[in-house]
Amino acid sequence: MKKLLLILSMLLLLPVVSLADELEVTWKAGGSKKIDPAVLMDGSDETLYRFAKANKAELTCDLPDGAQVQAAYVRMDALPSKIELQFLNSSRKWETAVLLENPGPECVLISDTPLTGRLRLLVTYPNGNSATPLTELRVFTDANLPEELHAWSAGGQQDVLLTVDTLTGFDASVIASWMAQGRTVAIATLTNPASPLAATDALWDAGLRVMPLFGGYAETTRTPANALKNWTEKKVVATVSSWIRGVQPMLLVDGGEITALVMDKACANAIDPDYELEDAAAGGLWAVPQRMTAADDVVSAIAAMGQRDDSLVRAACLVPFESAVSSDVSLIPYPDNRDEEGYLTEGEFVYEDAENGLWAYLSPTLQVEIIQYDMEDPCQRYFVAEVKFDPAAEQFKQHTWVNAVYKDQQIYPQTLAQTSRLVLAVNGDYYPYRVDKGNTVGNIIRNYKVLYTMNMNKNPGFPPLDTMALHDDGSISVYAVKEVSAEELAALGDVHDALSFGPYLARDGVLRIYNGKNASLQEPRCAIGMVEPGHYIIIDCEGRVPDGPKGLTVNQVGMLLYGYGCNESFMLDGGSTSVLIFMGEKLNRTGKDTSVGSPRNQHELFGIGNSELVHTDWFDGKPKK
Repeated sequence: MKKLLLILSMLLLLPVVSLADELEVTWKAGGSKKIDPAVLMDGSDETLYRFAKANKAELTCDLPDGAQVQAAYVRMDALPSKIELQFLNSSRKWETAVLLENPGPECVLISDTPLTGRLRLLVTYPNGNSATPLTELRVFTDANLPEELHAWSAGGQQDVLLTVDTLTGFDASVIASWMAQGRTVAIATLTNPASPLAATDALWDAGLRVMPLFGGYAETTRTPANALKNWTEKKVVATVSSWIRGVQPMLLVDGGEITALVMDKACANAIDPDYELEDAAAGGLWAVPQRMTAADDVVSAIAAMGQRDDSLVRAACLVPFESAVSSDVSLIPYPDNRDEEGYLTEGEFVYEDAENGLWAYLSPTLQVEIIQYDMEDPCQRYFVAEVKFDPAAEQFKQHTWVNAVYKDQQIYPQTLAQTSRLVLAVNGDYYPYRVDKGNTVGNIIRNYKVLYTMNMNKNPGFPPLDTMALHDDGSISVYAVKEVSAEELAALGDVHDALSFGPYLARDGVLRIYNGKNASLQEPRCAIGMVEPGHYIIIDCEGRVPDGPKGLTVNQVGMLLYGYGCNESFMLDGGSTSVLIFMGEKLNRTGKDTSVGSPRNQHELFGIGNSELVHTDWFDGKPKK
């Protein structure tokens, strides 16, 4: 009895999650035609409002004074391409609070902040056909909606993806046995059902909670081969590839005859950044770990499935560089007095072999190994520098030419590296150029001091001016343009330097495919990535060399860093700014018009390690004859 009373008393102390209040509002179609609230709030598909045929459908409402809305539930027997929940802002302009792409026949739109005043629901339809029934449109004060409403999740990473040609005649009960294994399941169908609501209701009843993906093709009685020809193989391959990228399944189950004809191509294209670049940027790249057909023992495969693993994606990112050759690192005569982490127990070790493209440095707090890679077809040369350091003793940070601010104080990068006695150095973001031109500069922090902050009212163009922050613990964090200000980073207290250039190439272990301006251009580039705090990979590639390397694209550099295990990575300035300097000697060829040219003079470098063994031939500002 005492136990029962104790349990009851504890239950009384638990927070009570209350359902959101539903507001009764009157929606107007096209801004004037009123719709009876009972039609859209009675929970019945029998009462509905039918939009006039058009590319878009618009509904507006005025909330009661003081009322706030944070969620809207929409149910219609159609497949819109886009739904937006908007509000009239203080400037009397419509501003989008929530945007859903391909939301399916029913969806919940949740705003980050409560909305007041006038709202607008904007529905966009493919093929200009919006003459379809809207059965429910309800608004709520917060996101805790009644359980009877179908709150579908959208896309994202799922454990299993089932692809089919059509949902007609599909036995949805099979999904229940798959989900009983404790895994998430998504389904994608090439054809649109005659009644999307009926189809999704059946899948919901079977236990599916991820909104199905619809290919948009019409039902057909043609043979699979003829249907594929009619729809065009190119389009169908693109559709299936987009599903794979968007869902990123650990197990791909093919249950269609038409999808089976294109699956090999779709899987290959899903890992190719040059295939449907915009789609790759939206969904990312994915290499499917396991494939099977619906006729196979799917239940057993799901039961035996391990944890999500991106190792295949990382391995696939290195495949385009398999032809690159380098010297064997075993040629480096590393000393024996190394501890279990690879650092020297005392002293320094330096190895420089430009002929074989191998360089190395060791100390009790720093490890650097640089390998030169060359490709014949296409002709490329790039350097991979692996850096490991003890964050308590070393920092990868800014080093300036004497006390230069920058103007008229730029110098040869080799001179700067040598006078600073830097073991390893690369260029930074070359922000002075943007300052001189009056362009948006971005977030610039040097030695814990904010020099410039991102102008949130301007679009920078190229470079995109994403931000990279270097932290005291040896970690790197990256941010999209306008995502953070320099003041916010400085307030963290541990950001000694922040650079703006970009784009960022990976974040939180997720590879980013960039499709912005100049994404596909081959250029000399320099980028840095973090495997873990105190463990960096730096990529520097040559380019613009007559009859030689043209350079790499942004995405190629990002894939290289991702393949080497980087979870955060960032593009620094490239072109003639790009330098990789080891022990005071520049390793990469630079110059726009000559095979061996001078790099751009700079007032700062970013580097690590200090040694009296650094070369001094550029110490006086020019190489000795």
